[in-house]
Amino acid sequence: MNRSYRQITPRSRHISIWRPGSVRKHIASVIMIVMILSLPGCGVFQTFEGQNDEKPDSYANVYELSIGKAYVWDNVSESQIRKDLSQNRVGSEVFFICPTGDINFKGDETADMSQYKRSIWMSSDKDERIPTVCSSNALIYISDTAVPDDIIFERFADYGYSIGISNMVPDAGGHYYIVYSDTDEDDYKYYVDMKSDAADITQFDALSRLYLDKVGDMSVSEDNVSDGGTVMGLDKDQYYICEFYTGTFYQDFRLRADIHCFGELERFVCHDYEFLHANCIRIKIPEWFKSGYYFVQGVGLFRYVTEEDMAAYNGLAYDPDIDWNDPIKMYDEYGVCIFDPSQGIDRRDSLSENSIGSEDMEVTIGASKDESR
Repeated sequence: MNRSYRQITPRSRHISIWRPGSVRKHIASVIMIVMILSLPGCGVFQTFEGQNDEKPDSYANVYELSIGKAYVWDNVSESQIRKDLSQNRVGSEVFFICPTGDINFKGDETADMSQYKRSIWMSSDKDERIPTVCSSNALIYISDTAVPDDIIFERFADYGYSIGISNMVPDAGGHYYIVYSDTDEDDYKYYVDMKSDAADITQFDALSRLYLDKVGDMSVSEDNVSDGGTVMGLDKDQYYICEFYTGTFYQDFRLRADIHCFGELERFVCHDYEFLHANCIRIKIPEWFKSGYYFVQGVGLFRYVTEEDMAAYNGLAYDPDIDWNDPIKMYDEYGVCIFDPSQGIDRRDSLSENSIGSEDMEVTIGASKDESR
């Protein structure tokens, strides 16, 4: 089909010319615009503000906080949270929301078991919003209906920055893939951050597996895939040509490593909190917590840093020099939990006594073979 295009040259540009008699019309138009802008609710800035639905993530007053959310109170000039809980407090922002991020377990935020490995994805321009909890601040929770009987801390491993794909698994030959549409036609949503540019790879018709063979010049193998099935060793925010395979046909996609990836690690149920004579409770952080990322009560993620690690922590959204993924739970060689402080389980001493003289006794730190969390 032939199409004709008209080249735009300086001579063909439209130029507005003022003519006698038209000045009066322009003046009237200006007066009309000024009158409209002076009406309540019709300001230009109000219109632009109305187009931005994103809520702020930090607040000065505790009574501005949303119901059903968790926040971190952090005020460097105040050591007691109760002094910042008055209804008329103004000034600096001291309450910071625990963000949810992009998750692959919507509707099952507090579930104990999941069919698919649970992932949290946070874009590199938003992961700095994850608040840090330490001994000098506080974690609070807002509810106008009930005080939680169980306080659920789900710990997630930090796998750093990658493209928006997690939970890849190897086949018998060591080639990595995601389940694309095996049980359901959209199984890929448990592996792909659908809010990242990796969502482009979900354009195919039904296929069982989608393989990822290369990212840039790097072949994907067990040497550069994390325990959470993410590609490691990528530079933050850099673009890579990613070589996928549908069957034996290759498909190239240009994807950006701008996703901070987190994967399920372990889960704890606690019960310790404090009323604060306000609209919130303070959730006590167990003394046996290790530095890491915790998804609290199914509503938001926070970073916990121990006193021992605080001096070394770089204060940024990502610190590769801190071990965020050191498990707390321990299991014996049969997958039986021998240490879980949240349940009062500690059989480490008896295991040591029984294992004297045995060179075959094994202790697994972290998830057992039969229990993922």
